[in-house]
Amino acid sequence: MILKLRNYRFSKKNFPLVVGILNLTPDSFSDGGLYNNEKKAMTKVARYIDEGVDIIDIGAESSRPNSKRISFVEEKKRLFPILSKIRKEFNIPISLDTVKSQIAEIGLKEGVDIINDISGLTYDERMASIIGENKGAIIINHTSGMPEVMQSKTAYKNIFKEIKNFFNSKIRLCFENNISKNSIVLDPGIGFGKLTNQNIKLVKNISKFHDIGFPIMYGVSNKKFLGDILKIEDPQLRSNASVITALFLTMQNVSMLRVHNVKDTVEMIKLWRTFK
Repeated sequence: MILKLRNYRFSKKNFPLVVGILNLTPDSFSDGGLYNNEKKAMTKVARYIDEGVDIIDIGAESSRPNSKRISFVEEKKRLFPILSKIRKEFNIPISLDTVKSQIAEIGLKEGVDIINDISGLTYDERMASIIGENKGAIIINHTSGMPEVMQSKTAYKNIFKEIKNFFNSKIRLCFENNISKNSIVLDPGIGFGKLTNQNIKLVKNISKFHDIGFPIMYGVSNKKFLGDILKIEDPQLRSNASVITALFLTMQNVSMLRVHNVKDTVEMIKLWRTFK
């Protein structure tokens, strides 16, 4: 299995890749407001690279449950002064977390490698064509709706079948828009329109998605379902839970792990490779 991100190429031997989260937002659930200025963001990226990160995932609009969409103008203002500086100063693959094709288009022209669309190509009908035209890669995230309403849409008859059907329809859309088969990643969307018991099922059964034939990314880092299991309300105190869950996913051949805690996750993967 090959993953091609414009100027970067990864193979199965490189998996799982560690995707470090950089939120340029004032209101993200775990670290909102901590890195939304240039100095703090650049320091964070430098630290991530020192810790062994594989990809930086940058977002300027929160996707936590019940968050509201911001305007194109506001997202552009938050994002591009910092993203452009990161691209100039660091040689690292960059993922751009956005649902807006206008933002994605600017980002791809600025040197972004992959678009992480939390709507799974449902919010903006131009997104797939913009990515295809610019030879970008895509992370297709499953969700039952946008963050404003997704937690009111958690009724699934068969959650695995419904997510796989969603993925298959979006993969066809990618092919129709000339997105390379080697540039598609699937994310089952932990916490995006799912209850705690449903998130647990998705973590326990990653194998149900392997037969689709694409790299699978999971984002469990610091999320609420881990706090529900362990009765930990503060997201910042869920780091151990995040790494343990990431290990469980790694043992099930996950391809990418989207995390806040890069150092601990990289160390976990090194130990797993040594001991396996």
